[in-house]
Amino acid sequence: MKKRLQFILIIAGVLFTTCEDRERSNPVDPNADPDAWAPSNLQAEVIDDSQIKLTWAQEDGRISRFRISRKAGSGSFAQIAEVDSDVTEYTDTSLALGTDYTYRVSAFTALNESGHIETIVYFWQDCDGEWGGSGVEDCAGECNGSAKEDCAGECNGTTVEDCNGDCDGTAFENECDYCVGGNTGLVENYCGTVTDVDGNSYESIIIGNQVWMAENLKVIHFRNGESLTAGLSSTHGLSAYTVYDNDETNADTYGYLYNWYAVTDSRNIAPEGWHVPTNDEWQTLVDYLGGSSVAGGKLKEADTTHWYSPNTGATNESGFTALPGGFGNYSGPFNYMGSIAWFWSSTFWQIDDAYHRRLHFDDSDVTQSGLTRRHGISIRCVKD
Repeated sequence: MKKRLQFILIIAGVLFTTCEDRERSNPVDPNADPDAWAPSNLQAEVIDDSQIKLTWAQEDGRISRFRISRKAGSGSFAQIAEVDSDVTEYTDTSLALGTDYTYRVSAFTALNESGHIETIVYFWQDCDGEWGGSGVEDCAGECNGSAKEDCAGECNGTTVEDCNGDCDGTAFENECDYCVGGNTGLVENYCGTVTDVDGNSYESIIIGNQVWMAENLKVIHFRNGESLTAGLSSTHGLSAYTVYDNDETNADTYGYLYNWYAVTDSRNIAPEGWHVPTNDEWQTLVDYLGGSSVAGGKLKEADTTHWYSPNTGATNESGFTALPGGFGNYSGPFNYMGSIAWFWSSTFWQIDDAYHRRLHFDDSDVTQSGLTRRHGISIRCVKD
């Protein structure tokens, strides 16, 4: 008797487990999985320019009816029809050509509703007559043709946008890969910016085969972070700088004035990748601009904002924007701000002098001469 009872309990346990684990696909079972008895294989066929026919399949015959819902474009779904359980097709009419329609079909009983199946219909014809196709006419009216409008709207035209995005514009990419000219606001020989060890940023420009700073240097530390000596001195070999009239606001416009020892100091005053030009490099610049008798005008800022009148021949067509930062005497006063721009070269000349270049307010010349190395004048750097 005891063995028989154990056998009955085992069978009951197996039956109980089987009932709990089976998939619930009965449409009238409140706990059934709604997707397990949903319709399948929903297909849409475009009949004409106002009708779409839907067909679907349903394996479970215990359903009551089908519900059909539709969404136009990005709108919301709304029910458009119900059909009997033995009907597996529906034709939607009075549709608007050019609208995308999304359809859903679900089954339901008095107790439950199944999951839905969904399909989308791109309700338009391409130029080949294909519903929802990808064929398009080109600007010449040819289906899937290759003709295109240019930026001026002319079919097969040749007008193009410049690098600044302006149709038929004149901006272009220069040797430094910058989009310049036209409506960019950048001079055509703009070559980006360079930053010194103190964080000062300088615009740079292309002149011939050289890249120059377009501003005077105003750094007070070498590349290794060590400071230059503040104030010019009669001491030989001391790398020093000063500011015109000891007024720091002058450095904002004209930069600092440096002695020649700062120029040639092995700790490097120029930003990484740059250096103070040699006398030969200055001469290359002058020659490119037409020679010493005219190059000064092409280098000078082109008005009298900083230069004394008449600022003869000043066009600044080079973009160099030379400013008259003046001269600092190591043993005396400051002179020549507004009238002369002085620039060191890194080339020694003789005795206690090194080569420099000068530009004057009353002519277009570039003057080459020697200057005592302890005096302070401006520095422009050239790219390595």
